[in-house]
Amino acid sequence: MITINLLPEELRPVQRTPLPHILSLLVLAAALFFMGKTYLGMTMQLNSVEHQIKTAQVELKALESTVKEYEMLLKQKDLLQKKIGAIQTILADRTIWSEHLHQLAVLTPENIWYKRIRITTRRFTEEQPAIDPRTGLVEVDPRTGKQKMARVSVDRPILEISGYAIDDETGMSSTANLATKTAEDGAFSNLFTLYTSKITDTDFDGYPAREFTFEYLITG
Repeated sequence: MITINLLPEELRPVQRTPLPHILSLLVLAAALFFMGKTYLGMTMQLNSVEHQIKTAQVELKALESTVKEYEMLLKQKDLLQKKIGAIQTILADRTIWSEHLHQLAVLTPENIWYKRIRITTRRFTEEQPAIDPRTGLVEVDPRTGKQKMARVSVDRPILEISGYAIDDETGMSSTANLATKTAEDGAFSNLFTLYTSKITDTDFDGYPAREFTFEYLITG
């Protein structure tokens, strides 16, 4: 049977194609797929990061004892460095007594016998810059702008040598010879300066002799 549509062209129903709807659904499906895939990827990355954080936390906790030991070793290292520095300072400033006593023996005339060699101290009065007790700084005279000086008592080390002496065969005083030699020897006099001398007449094993005590100020 033949069907004839007598409606005008503009009133006739238009048969629409489903292609746009299909394309929209495909785009929506693709977008949902992409979003789902992105979500799954981000979820996996987040899980991976959380796993790494937990692993790092476990490792960090395991290293706490090592870190504490390392910090303790650093403190011990600093302490040892300070001790080494102090020892080096002492060694740099030390007086090598074996060498100096040997030098004294070389300078000693034959007619001298020592009874005592010792280190003692003597108190000296010296002028030093005055220190303000409130600030701990050197005081300055406001009128002159120069440092104020104060007389203070200080203890200085002394090398004391004592013994007996007789004159040599030429009649020269052995004690005077010892004083001259120790003063003229550069290596000895750079460290020891004759400060006082005491000489008295006595006898040694029945022979006339002089008992002496020399005090050398240790300057080295």
